[in-house]
Amino acid sequence: MGTPFIALLTPCQLDGYDRTKPHDQQPPHIPKVFCDAMEVREAVFVKEQGVPLEYEHDADDARSCHWVMYASVNQTTEPEERDPHTGEVTKPRKSETRSTPIGTLRIVPFPHPPHPQPDGRYVDNVLQEDEQTKEGNQTSDNGSKATRSRSHTLTSVDEERQISSLPFGADRATTYHDGKEPYIKLGRMAVIPMFRGHHIAGQLWQAAKKWLEDNPSVFNPSITKLGMDSIKAGTLSDIPNWNGLVCCHAQESVVKVYEKWGFKVDEGMGKWYEEGIPHVGMFKRLHIKPTGPKIRST
Repeated sequence: MGTPFIALLTPCQLDGYDRTKPHDQQPPHIPKVFCDAMEVREAVFVKEQGVPLEYEHDADDARSCHWVMYASVNQTTEPEERDPHTGEVTKPRKSETRSTPIGTLRIVPFPHPPHPQPDGRYVDNVLQEDEQTKEGNQTSDNGSKATRSRSHTLTSVDEERQISSLPFGADRATTYHDGKEPYIKLGRMAVIPMFRGHHIAGQLWQAAKKWLEDNPSVFNPSITKLGMDSIKAGTLSDIPNWNGLVCCHAQESVVKVYEKWGFKVDEGMGKWYEEGIPHVGMFKRLHIKPTGPKIRST
């Protein structure tokens, strides 16, 4: 493996990306770095873990920052051929060196949907009904509908988010999140199997972490573009502002990896399942310089 390098793709247009097709069958205007990120994600999440291809790309991809690590890898393009009788080489092996994507992660800016429901089962980011809920939705003998399972009932916070002109708003409080503070989300961390054990994931996180610390205000909403009324902010202190809080929806099997980076399991968030894989919430706070919103005087 040659010396690896890391590329960053900031939020971009992904219109036309067909989530039912693999990365190498996408329209030519889709950024190469994103297709490379999807190459890694397809290898790990789709082929290795069994997540359906059409669920791997989601709406958060276009608004996220993506980091991709590459390594120079020598690959055989034409195998060697030998004479079956003498064993002599009749056609030499041909190869080429390619900058191959070997790892990726993404950072999703706020705002986010409500925290997952404890013990909830999600498919393509949609909470699935359990048997109790299905039975509760069936019509009873007297023609009325039974009560819906409590775990799937919309909370007042969920309802407020649905009718809000912008998705900024409160969420349920957990161990490390008060339900109000804006946070960014680390996710889609993946490393090609043959390159594991070389601290690829750690290098990707360090690159993303440094960029976030150097650019702490990049995800904060623009007052100029949106206006105070749209953000529903009466004063400057009401404007959503990122102060270093990072969340991760971690697969339960790799919690120890994130713990090495300083993330802590949020017991209050509980455990849930995404595409059948158990997940837990984890949080870490980066130390950044305060970047409160300012209004330029005229």
